[in-house]
Amino acid sequence: MVRAAVTRRPDTVGADTGKSYWLDADGPGLPITLDLRPLLGGKTLAEIDFERLWAFIEANELYAIEYNDTGELIVMAPLYLPGAIEESKLIAFLTIWALECGGVVPSSNVLLRIPGLGGRGPDASWIAPERLAGLDAEQYRTGQICPDFVAEIRSPSNSLAYLQRKMAEYIAAGARLGWLIDPRNRQVTVYRPGREPEVLDDPEILSGEDVMPGFEFRVRELIFDAPRQV
Repeated sequence: MVRAAVTRRPDTVGADTGKSYWLDADGPGLPITLDLRPLLGGKTLAEIDFERLWAFIEANELYAIEYNDTGELIVMAPLYLPGAIEESKLIAFLTIWALECGGVVPSSNVLLRIPGLGGRGPDASWIAPERLAGLDAEQYRTGQICPDFVAEIRSPSNSLAYLQRKMAEYIAAGARLGWLIDPRNRQVTVYRPGREPEVLDDPEILSGEDVMPGFEFRVRELIFDAPRQV
């Protein structure tokens, strides 16, 4: 049963480049959510055979697929080129920092089996070395861990409310720091456990704080002000 469908609108004309890859409104912009509970016989997706679920996801490789433990598959549209470039910049800077300071930075194609949350593939993430070392072989193979740091970069197919809920879920599942980067509004919302989200208007630099000491990301230069040839 399809519970929500993606509504696509024509691009609008922007004042800066002549075109905009943003949609003309902050409409639903949600991924397609497939409710599989009627087929699961009372089980959750976390309780069924993981290899069968993985085979289904691999068979639909044109899309990024996440899932909730309740029994919903979340099918997301492929990225526009600008969004993919923005993701790669953040992942590159994270990777360079992690090579010196430790931990791992998964690709954005990863599907992490976050306990209590389901399968998630954040746009960028970092896992501390001591937490990675605590995984057994099966947990490591299937990514059964919540990252210490997660970031989502808003794309035209995402509503802000959808990503805000997603970031709150990461923090509730154990993430220690989260960034929701919104290029459209030139804002970053910072998420921390036990605190209200902090909205930063047009920040120049984002800090890894005490979670990733010494890490900085020049968000204004690399994302907000970066030229988009669209």
